[in-house]
Amino acid sequence: MQPLPVTSLLPTQIGGLGVTAGYGLAVFFLIGLFGGAHCIGMCGPLVATYVERMESDDRWSGALTLYEVRQHTLFNLGRTVSYALIGTVFGAAGALLYGTIGLAGILGPFQGAVGVLTGAAILVMGLTRLAGYRQGAVEGVIAGTGIGSVFARSYTAISTRIDRWVNGVGILGLGALHGLLPCMLLYPAFLYAFAQGSPLYGLLSLGALGIGTVPSVFLYGTVIGSVSARQRQVVHYGLGVLFIGLGYVLLAMGFMRFGVMLPLPDIPYYQPLAGSGTMA
Repeated sequence: MQPLPVTSLLPTQIGGLGVTAGYGLAVFFLIGLFGGAHCIGMCGPLVATYVERMESDDRWSGALTLYEVRQHTLFNLGRTVSYALIGTVFGAAGALLYGTIGLAGILGPFQGAVGVLTGAAILVMGLTRLAGYRQGAVEGVIAGTGIGSVFARSYTAISTRIDRWVNGVGILGLGALHGLLPCMLLYPAFLYAFAQGSPLYGLLSLGALGIGTVPSVFLYGTVIGSVSARQRQVVHYGLGVLFIGLGYVLLAMGFMRFGVMLPLPDIPYYQPLAGSGTMA
C-alpha cells in the first residue's frame, strides 16, 4: 500500500462526511449489534420495568401482541433518534472548534492533536474491555463527576414518567431519555464523532450504532428474559477489538498530520477528494 500524502489525510471534513465514511458507519453498526448485550446489562432492568407496566389489549397469557410490538418499536426508535441527535451535537461541536482554530492558521496541527488524543482515549477504552471490563464500573465513575447530575436527572425523569408514557406514544420519550444515561458503549462513539468534526457524520454514525442495538434490546423486551454474564463478557471482548480498531485509525491519521506515517489497512470506501485536502 502506497503511503497517502499527508495533505489528503484530513481527519475531518467541516460540514460533510468525515474519513472512511462507509467503513466507519459499518463499524458503528457492528458495535451496536455486538453491543446489544451491554445495552441489556445496563438498561435491561428499565426495559423489564416497562414490560411489567405495559398494558395490552390482548389478554392471552404469554402471547406477544401487536400493541407490545408497537410500543417496543417506538421505544427503540426513541433511543436511536436520541443517539443520532447527540452524535450530531458532538460532530457540530468538533466542526465549530475546528472552524475557530482554522482562523488562527493552526488547523492542521490542532486536528492532528485531536486525532491522537481522541484515538488514544478510544484505544484505552477498548483495552479496558480486553483486560476484563466490569460492566458499570466506568459509568459509575463518570456518573460521580460533575456531569453526574445530568444522569441523575435523566433517571428521575424516566422513573417519574414510566406510568404516564409507557402505554402511549410517549414511550418514544422514554427511549430518547436513554441517550442521556451513562454508557460505555456510547462514549467512544461520541468522541469519534467529535474528532470527525461533522454534524452529518455524527448523525449517521450514532444512528447506525443505535440501529445495531435494536435487535437485542427489542428481543429482550419481548421474548428473551436474560443474557448471561458470561455472554456479556464475550461481547465486551469483541467490542474491545472494534474500539481498538477505531481508535487506531484515528490515532494513525492524527500522527499523519505531523508527518508520522503509521500503517493503515486498505479501508473500503476511501475516496480522497482531489485538491480539497479532505477524505470522504
